[in-house]
Amino acid sequence: MPEPMELMNEILRMTATVLIQQLDNVARVDALPEGDFPMFEIIEELDEASCDLCLQMDGMIIERSHPDFDEVQNPAHINCRRIIAGVGAKEVDPDGDPLEPDYERPSQDLIEEHGHFMIDREKYRPLRILSHPEGRDFVARPYVDEHGKRRIRLDWRIPPYELEAA
Repeated sequence: MPEPMELMNEILRMTATVLIQQLDNVARVDALPEGDFPMFEIIEELDEASCDLCLQMDGMIIERSHPDFDEVQNPAHINCRRIIAGVGAKEVDPDGDPLEPDYERPSQDLIEEHGHFMIDREKYRPLRILSHPEGRDFVARPYVDEHGKRRIRLDWRIPPYELEAA
């Protein structure tokens, strides 16, 4: 069993990772005019750490107007590395045919097994970085590790402490 401080650091690291991934995708959507970029492609990092849900969704194209769009632009689970990329209104495939949306919602079984955030989005809405009137307790700093993977390091601004039960 990990020490309470180690456990808290891991929880905070995972929370920061999810928030940064979500903000990256929201920024991509907000930066692209809807008329010029009416669709987005789901891009997953494909390797041994990829879950079956992410493997199935990789490469799918979804319209901004699709009811699942808000859900798709968010990470599906802790350590999800999904990004979305704008698809131009006049973009074509290698054969010269216009790109068309092909998004299909994954099976509920797959979502329940891997899509923790897709099951109950409201449950995860209140995630926040701990703070108090004097400022933030830590800063979540993204970095690339020696294997080229994006990671989050927590730099505590004050001595680390244990949370008290409410």
